[in-house]
Amino acid sequence: MRDLRLAVNGENRRYVMVVPDGVTGPAPVVVALHGAAQTPESFRAYFGLDAAAAAHGFVAVYPEGEGRVWNDGRPAAMRLKMVLRPGDDVAFLVALTRKLAADGIADPGRIYLTGISNGGFMVQRMACEHTGLFAAYSAIMSTAPANYKDECQPDRAIPIQFIHGTADSVIAYAGFWTPVGATLSAPDSARLYARIDACGPAIERELPDLDAADGTTAVLRRWDDCRDGAAVELISIERGGHQSPRGWTRSPISPRRFSGCAAATSMPARRCGASSPPMGPRRGRCRRPCRCPRPRRCAPAGPAPPPARRRRISAGSAPNSPSRG
Repeated sequence: MRDLRLAVNGENRRYVMVVPDGVTGPAPVVVALHGAAQTPESFRAYFGLDAAAAAHGFVAVYPEGEGRVWNDGRPAAMRLKMVLRPGDDVAFLVALTRKLAADGIADPGRIYLTGISNGGFMVQRMACEHTGLFAAYSAIMSTAPANYKDECQPDRAIPIQFIHGTADSVIAYAGFWTPVGATLSAPDSARLYARIDACGPAIERELPDLDAADGTTAVLRRWDDCRDGAAVELISIERGGHQSPRGWTRSPISPRRFSGCAAATSMPARRCGASSPPMGPRRGRCRRPCRCPRPRRCAPAGPAPPPARRRRISAGSAPNSPSRG
């Protein structure tokens, strides 16, 4: 792992690069954008891209957004960037990509951009504003800003993939609306880019269920016959929450659990129907079945406290809503 800096418009920007053993340049490169409040290190540990890079022979690059947040294409009031020090993230990613190619690390025709949550929204901004810079784009747990119906006008087709959980309670699969802006649903997001790319009709099929015990399944919807040889994909994770495709059980954005029961913020998340983990020195169990997408609290087993000290907590209550990643 190399911790590197790049001067861009008077800012000293940071990125982490991982070159697997045996990989020599120019090589394929995947640039991966973290979610809000993450660092390149925490995102790298969470996302699982290093193992894929070693297995398939590509370089993984993890840039850091200014203030650990990306200046994505949503209205400022819908994202955290408005309260943090602004940075020219577009210029940074353009300069970084060109440097990787100029230094002989990246094959210019095989540089790909992916990101999760806030990083996924930034992926779409780069796709709309610098379409030809990357070979393809993948936006994970993020949908299209509604303003992109008018504002995304690329000079060529955008090959893009969406991966989104249908039970995501941070960036809703069905989209969400606020007085200051809105996002489209995941299916409408993919359809937007299919329209931009002048694609043919979609074909839908279920993907193999690689882990029947995790409570999720995946459905692929794909648009081919697009201009410039592009394609658009939406992979819907049925009953999936705000999680990486790697399948980790901790949320990258917030300690709140987004699927299954939660006993404490320090405990791993569990999918619907799973039993409760230990709660301190005692075991806990859910008093009622868990139903996605709303998380449930688990009540500890053992004697109840005296009535005077008991505090009523609804089993269906949830913590304060997290920020829109």
